[in-house]
Amino acid sequence: MKKTHSFFAAALLLTGVVHAAQIDGVTPGEFTMDLEAARKVAAEKKLPILLDFSGSDWCGWCQLMDSNVFAQAEWKNYAASNLVMVLIDFPQDQSLVPEKYAARNEALSAAYGVEGFPTFVLLDDDGETELGRLSAGQDKTPASFQAEVEALGRNRAAVLAAFAAGLSAEDKATFETLTATLAEKKAELEQVETALAAAQIRADELSEEIGAANTELKEFRIGLSGPEQLAEYTALKTQFETEMAAFSEWIATQPEENPENMTKFETMRSSLMALAAQLEAF
Repeated sequence: MKKTHSFFAAALLLTGVVHAAQIDGVTPGEFTMDLEAARKVAAEKKLPILLDFSGSDWCGWCQLMDSNVFAQAEWKNYAASNLVMVLIDFPQDQSLVPEKYAARNEALSAAYGVEGFPTFVLLDDDGETELGRLSAGQDKTPASFQAEVEALGRNRAAVLAAFAAGLSAEDKATFETLTATLAEKKAELEQVETALAAAQIRADELSEEIGAANTELKEFRIGLSGPEQLAEYTALKTQFETEMAAFSEWIATQPEENPENMTKFETMRSSLMALAAQLEAF
């Protein structure tokens, strides 16, 4: 269950602040929705790309970052020469995002594994290499967020190449060996993480399959015990499924955390646990 919004968050939502962005093309210092245009500019000017996964018209933290950081002249001046910024928006008002970007935004969210808004992903000027991620914060300012971006940007290919160019031949060779080793380890980690993710998906599938097989076996055994026991089990199972559906629907409404709802929650949960115990006893 969700807690009641703080005054701070509620005030943000009431302002109706919406993260404006250019639909096509790129304007220095401003957000665009046009990722392909952003990639071209980034490649031409050797600039990193900041992806902003946002819920512009409903997400309080997104609106906070827009107000405290992105709308400020200090940030716009910095971004105009140092970044290309792309808004990947998921607003409640779907008219805020052109239809041509809606499916693409969903695909990008899945590709980057975005689990909450806002999520800021910094890419290198190739438009593909992820340098790192940043998050929102109540105390963030244009200067502090700039520092976070630049800290991630230290690992950009162009920055590393410029640093290496100023080294002696011996130091440059050592530096290149170290950076190559780091790149190899990162690539290996990505492969392992991909394998782990695939293994977890399969483990979840197997868990569901095992549960289904156990249920099928149990119901077969109960059926052999006689029609009365089967009827009793079927009635309990139907009641459990009905109450679980009602419980899930109620939780989906995100009821406020208050005494009345807490009592309702405990009552429904206790009933489900009792029914589950009765089913398990068969």
